[in-house]
Amino acid sequence: MRIRKLLPALLGILVLQSCGEDNPNKGKPIVLGDSSTIVTETDPTYLQDFVADIKTQPQAQPAEQKPADTATKEAPKQEEPAKETPKTTEQPKQEAPSGKGLTMAFKEVTVFIPNISVRTYKQQDLTKANGASYELSSGNINGNQIKTSKGNVTRISQRYQTIVVAKNELGTLVLESLSKMSDWQALKGGSNSYNISGLDARNLDYIKASPASIKNAVSRAARNKRMSRNAEQKWVNSVKNVRSANQKPLSVVLRSVMWKVEGKDEKGKPFQKQIRMDIPL
Repeated sequence: MRIRKLLPALLGILVLQSCGEDNPNKGKPIVLGDSSTIVTETDPTYLQDFVADIKTQPQAQPAEQKPADTATKEAPKQEEPAKETPKTTEQPKQEAPSGKGLTMAFKEVTVFIPNISVRTYKQQDLTKANGASYELSSGNINGNQIKTSKGNVTRISQRYQTIVVAKNELGTLVLESLSKMSDWQALKGGSNSYNISGLDARNLDYIKASPASIKNAVSRAARNKRMSRNAEQKWVNSVKNVRSANQKPLSVVLRSVMWKVEGKDEKGKPFQKQIRMDIPL
């Protein structure tokens, strides 16, 4: 049994050996063009293609991409609402005061006190001045008004000067040394009209003088008037029992009034004007 199995293998080996011995080119190098070394296959089974042809089709060019628009598209500009120009609150033009009275036309402001007449002792160019002075001829100051136009007046202040006067059968003596100046006080009013007040005799402020200072003031006033020694003594004797400046034969009178007008001109520049009104005794 064993020999039967080995017999086909032995026969195959013998056939191969015999084929190798018949090949004259065994062991020799292959020569190009030698027909003896070319194996020609005639079986159509082994002559079939088993690899599909590679058809080189031109690759479709990728669609040209437009470069991305790197610039961010600007949002459409929205029209800004037109800014309203702030309306300048123009003050209505003030009419210059008219009528009977005193008109003081300064460069920045015009001041008017109605129903009075005055005199002045020098020519005054108010367009170049910061003050003016007058003496009252007629009319009343207390209870009157100060009216303004041109410019913007913000405040009018008032002060006054009082003086003591001695009056009896001997005559009248003005005691210049017994005078007093009040403090500045703002007048009430507005809208270019201010009320003059506080100048009546009952409300006037005056100097607090002692009996000795009153006698000295009378004696000095008599000498200033070049009175005789005898006349001077009579005046001194007439006030020997006087204890205050408002006791008879003495009285407190208004000597002068001053007003200070403050504000801004039409260009906004601050100004200050002073007016003095002397009261005749």
